[in-house]
This record gives sequence, C-alpha cells and structure tokens, in this order.
Amino acid sequence: MAKKFFQSWLPSSHKIAEMKLMKIFGQRTLNPLLWYINRKSISKAIFIGTFWGMLPLPFHSILIVLTVLLFEVNLPISLCLAWLTNPLTLVPILYVGFWLGAKIFQVNMIDQDMIMGVLHQISHVITHFGEGHIDLSLAKILLSGLMLEALIFALIFFILTRLIWRWNIILHYRRRRLTKSEY
Repeated sequence: MAKKFFQSWLPSSHKIAEMKLMKIFGQRTLNPLLWYINRKSISKAIFIGTFWGMLPLPFHSILIVLTVLLFEVNLPISLCLAWLTNPLTLVPILYVGFWLGAKIFQVNMIDQDMIMGVLHQISHVITHFGEGHIDLSLAKILLSGLMLEALIFALIFFILTRLIWRWNIILHYRRRRLTKSEY
C-alpha cells in the first residue's frame, strides 16, 4: 500500500530535526502532523513541494518549510520536491515559463535579439555603476509564466497523487477479497 511505501523510506522526525536547516524552526518540526502519512497529508505536501520546487528561487527549501509549518502537512515529502529545480531541469522549466508568460501577455516568444538587448542593458548598468535602466518586461513575462507553470504542475501532481493513492487502495482491497474467497 502507498502508506507502507512512504513509511519505508522516510527518515525519522528526530533525524530531520537535527539538520542545520531545521534547527532554525526549533521544536515545531517535531509536530506529529508533519510526519503523518495519509492521502491528504501526502498530496498536500506534494502540492506545496512542487509549487515551490518549480520556482527557481534561492532558498526555496525555507519557503517549503514555512508553508508546511503553516498547513501542517508531511514535511519530508515536500522537502524532497525542492530538488525539482536542478541544473538538468532548469532550462526546460525556464523555457516553459517564458512560453506560458508569452501566451499570457500575448507577445511573441523571445528571440536572440531580445536576449542580447537585455544582456547589453545589464552590462551597461554594471559597467556604468547603476546608470541606465533594465527592461523588466521580460522579467514580468518570465515571472508570471513561472508562477502559472508551478501552479499547473502542482495541481497535476496533487491530483495524480490522490488518484494513484485511491487506485492503490482499491487494488489492495480487491487482492484481500480474492485471498479471502480462496479459503
């Protein structure tokens, strides 16, 4: 069953509480609700971890922990999903974010000239000690696309978790019924 699967590989609450990151939050990380394994807790934890994990932010693990402490869902599952944004997945995540942002604002997808223009603006601001400006329209497009992408993927993973969990329980009861009918 899904519950046994998660219990088999999740670390203990004391092991996580001893981590340097968790010592910031004190004894709140030992709350039993943060370690409870059921369909609702795991699916909400997957939603939170996926949402913050898809956003390429610095220190998104802290944001995950804060949100988990607020909603009291499974902490280790959410923290595992912080690794969704890594060097291998960053480029596709950013590309889809730009694509969604371009669709939201109904603009053409960025091209090489746009990127070179923004890089020139950034280098001008850096070399002239803050004089000049940077066009933030690309940042607005990227940020809105990334937020929408994170929300979409978080919802998909949330629904998939609920469906797979339910399907697993149905299979478990069918197997149990079949073994009872054999005797």
